[in-house]
Amino acid sequence: LESEAAAHVFSPRRHGGDGGDRTGFRRGGRMTEGEIHALCHRFFDALEARDVKPIAELYDPDLAFWFNVTGQTTTRQENLDRLEAGYARHRRRTYDERVVSAFEGGFVMQYTLTLVQHDGRRSVLFPCVVVLCGDGRITRIDEYIDSGKFSAPPPAAS
Repeated sequence: LESEAAAHVFSPRRHGGDGGDRTGFRRGGRMTEGEIHALCHRFFDALEARDVKPIAELYDPDLAFWFNVTGQTTTRQENLDRLEAGYARHRRRTYDERVVSAFEGGFVMQYTLTLVQHDGRRSVLFPCVVVLCGDGRITRIDEYIDSGKFSAPPPAAS
């Protein structure tokens, strides 16, 4: 990885691929630093747009998603279902002030998550994710959020 570009602040916007498969990445091998950054931003742009289809395409079939607040690991489908349910709870979510540090096989991203409730109330969280990826797919996500920010515990996995 080129060290001068390993960490940067990014303003959300759409990113195109490099002519590879439907995720926009070459298949069959290690991902370049540029591919990792593009994957990261395509993922978070899709989260913000509430567009589950590209998220599902970016997730490896064997994705594992661990969340520090619950201490539980969920599957690809469980996570997609939770995203849909979460979208119903909030009018808008924005993923701002994205600071991405790429490493071989993944990235760490710190960001500001602003949630707007249906009644207009806003709350702000400061998450950090460690994401492993390969062949243009996300294989594992470990999400860390200050659990003291929640007024009530999030719903437990079923």
